[in-house]
Amino acid sequence: MSSTTNHPLQRVLVSEKTRRYLFWLFILAVVVVILIWAIQPIRLWLDQREELSTKQQELTNIESSNSALEQRAEALQTPEQIELIARQNFGLIREGEEAYAVLPAAPDPLRIPSSWPFTELADALGG
Repeated sequence: MSSTTNHPLQRVLVSEKTRRYLFWLFILAVVVVILIWAIQPIRLWLDQREELSTKQQELTNIESSNSALEQRAEALQTPEQIELIARQNFGLIREGEEAYAVLPAAPDPLRIPSSWPFTELADALGG
């Protein structure tokens, strides 16, 4: 027998090694597919968690602002506050009262130079 002939036992061993190799390659491929398939939901879940945290912070800010506005609205329902706003914003006066308007201070007068800037130039040129 020559050494180049394939022995049936060698074929079985090679085929067994090939099967084992293909089996692990298949397992690896399945694991990779599962990981790729699982990455998207995990990423989506993490994004949703971050967005939820942001929205909860916004809700807290809006609720505190809303609470302050409700307190301000309640305070504005008193007759004293209504009168104060009417006096400040709309010039309300009661009977017998006199209204005075205080004008703002006059602006500073415009400062004009005593001579026109080109007068000296005209004199120098003989004009």
